[in-house]
Formats: sequence, C-alpha cells, structure tokens
Amino acid sequence: MKIRNTLATGIAVATVLALSACTGGTAAPAGDAAGDGKIGGEITFQTWSLKNDKFTPYFEGVVDAFEKANPGTTVKWIDQPADGYEDKILQQAGSGELPDVLNLPPEYGYSLASAGQLLDLSKSSKVLGDYVEGGVDAYTYDGVEGSFGFPWYLGTELNYWNKALLTKGGVDKTPTNVDEMLDAAEKLAGAGIQSISDVPSPKSLQSLVSDSGDTQDVYADGKFVFNTPAAVAVIERYAELYKLGAVSPEALQGAGTLNSNITNFNKGTVAWATAGPNYIDKDIAVNAPKLLPDVDVTNGFGNPPLFVQGISVSGKSKNEATALAFAEFLTNTGNQIDFVKLAVGFFPGTIEANKDVSVFAESAKNDMQKTANELAASQMSDARMLGAPQFTEAMNNYAQQQIALAVKGEISAEEALTKSVTYAEQNVVD
Repeated sequence: MKIRNTLATGIAVATVLALSACTGGTAAPAGDAAGDGKIGGEITFQTWSLKNDKFTPYFEGVVDAFEKANPGTTVKWIDQPADGYEDKILQQAGSGELPDVLNLPPEYGYSLASAGQLLDLSKSSKVLGDYVEGGVDAYTYDGVEGSFGFPWYLGTELNYWNKALLTKGGVDKTPTNVDEMLDAAEKLAGAGIQSISDVPSPKSLQSLVSDSGDTQDVYADGKFVFNTPAAVAVIERYAELYKLGAVSPEALQGAGTLNSNITNFNKGTVAWATAGPNYIDKDIAVNAPKLLPDVDVTNGFGNPPLFVQGISVSGKSKNEATALAFAEFLTNTGNQIDFVKLAVGFFPGTIEANKDVSVFAESAKNDMQKTANELAASQMSDARMLGAPQFTEAMNNYAQQQIALAVKGEISAEEALTKSVTYAEQNVVD
C-alpha cells in the first residue's frame, strides 16, 4: 500500500487542544535514559501549533535541561501551524523526513504506525507502565502490533446535573450510573421536565454500555462491531423516554451537533449534561451564573471518554536512543505537571502526576469546580478514548442521525445500528 493511502486511513479531523501558557522545565537525569544505546548527537522535535509567547519558554526550558544533563546532545525544536498539520505529516513521512520526536494525536499515530513509521514503545521503552492506561491504549491499534505513543496531555468529561430540576421532579439523589440516570429521566418526564438533550452515538454508547460492565467496541478484529444487543437496548430505552417527554426536541434536531447538550443545560431547560472538568468556572459561571448554585457534578459513566495528545518517536530515526530518551524526559511526571499547571482543564499523562490534582490544577473560583477537578483526576484510570482511528467523524455523525430516527420511532434501533455499520464499512479509506 502506498504511504499516502496508508496514512490517510483513519485520519479523522483532530482538534488541537487549546492550552494556556506554561513555563519552566524539570531537570533531566543524566545518563542513558533510553536503557540502551548512546545518548548524544542531534535530534529534531516537532510540536503542533505550540511555538508562541505562551509556550516557547516552557519548551526552551525542557530542551536546555535535557541538553545540560546529556552533554553532546542537541535538540532542534520545530513547530507546525494548526492548519495543514495532517498534510505536513504526510509530506514528512512520504519523503523520509519525519522528525525524531513528534506530537501526534492517536489518529495520526495509527496511520504512521500502520506504515511502519513509528517506534514500538512496548519493546523499546522501560517506562511505558508509568503512564495512564487509557492513554497508552489510545496508541495501541487493532491489527498493528505494538504501542506507539506516550500520553502527554489528556482531557475527559463529567456529568453535570441541575439539582433544582431534579428536586422539582421528585428525584432526591443525584444519579451516579446509567440506570439511575434513565430512571430519573422517566420520573422527571412525569413532571414535565426534560433530562436528555443529546442522543447516543456509537462513541458515547461505549461509555453508556460499559457502565453495566459490558464491553462495547466500535472496531475490532478488522470489522465495525458497534451493532450489539447492549447498544440496541440503550437506544430502545431512549426511544421509550422520548415518548414520555424526557428527550428534548433539540436532541433530535441537533443530532451530532457539537455542544448542543451544553447549550440547553446552560438555559436551565434540561436536568443533565456532559462536559469537560473546567465547565463550572469557565462556562457556567460566565454564561449562566444564576444556574451556578443549582449545579452538581459526578463522575462520567462507565469508562468515561478520554481525549489524548501524545508524543511519538520515529521508527526511522538515525538517533533512536537520544530520541527515545528525550521523549521519555519530555513526558515524565515532573515535566508533565509543569506543562499542565496552566493548561486549564487538562491532565497529565502519567499515573503518578494524577494522584494529587492540587499540584497542577488552577485554583478553583467555585467549590464545585474544585470537586470537578478532583473527580476528573480520579477517573483517569478508567477513562478510555472512544471510537477507533478507522471510525471517522462522518461515520459517527451518520450513525447518530440514524439513532435519532430510532429514538423518534421511525426505524428500529437494530436497523439504525445495522445501517450505520454498513455505511462505515462502505466508507473506509483504502
């Protein structure tokens, strides 16, 4: 398979996570950080739209610390703009000029790993076990042996509840699992209160189904496999709730529309929404301050979603030992904490760094924000990246539209998922 076709497979539109300024750099240990080979010589390190007044001091500090601890090493830092990063990666890989160490989202990592362009860290690194399991899993791909990225900075989602609406509808306890959420939605509907402002997608079904202990994959063993009985059951329950009035009209009109559930929650018209951990201070307090006293927050359901950016090493590097040593150093606990201290709402990629959120989280302006920060850190061990590199946003959007039809009762849940799997199979890029 030609390199461009291989790289194009599974490359979805990836969002560069918005970050705040970071400064500093934790001192690097001298010696052979990679475990074998000689550390020395020059390597290139590439980031994605991070060279600016905010981030330049941080990266310069990291590079200086590494070079001082390892005399004879030179790290050449380059940065690519946000627009066109996919094309740039394609060009670099196709011409044999892939940087030694590079910032990649999992989708790009899959494409490069499939083409033999990335170093297998499961064989080359002795510290891969130090990182958040879900982040490591995000760079472990179906049909490709190995693991190809160090989790670098991570995001997740929590559940947010309007306590005033819960109380008004006779729900005394904030739901903490999917069954409780669905039962609460039915009870609230009886009081004329809507709870649900978004319909499931194959991605979100992974979290909903996993809450009961079942496994729900999107892609496995070379096939799309999200049309499961467990997924059908969830959609059928949503359809029942729609008839009762628990599902907002906007949920069906905006199926697949980004942030539609947050918009309705901010209006105070629905009782439940999912959002990132900085939602209270950065959104509700700003855009819906009157709602603030009534907001409660709980952990995400099942295996909550994990949003990942990582650091990979070129499998074609002429200076593999130094490249691996720098990648490990850049993503060690100390440097990850330094990086996310001012990266509001994001979390470090090592297990150790997430043990105490107060070390890196921005001071909360509201008590519930502090709770959200702690809950988000606590679920990092369970959070998983949803979907699969082969499953594009176009596939997900199509499926969510079909699921919306099933919720409305126009087609069955089984038909919605079967059609969506067929669509996915027909639109895989070869």
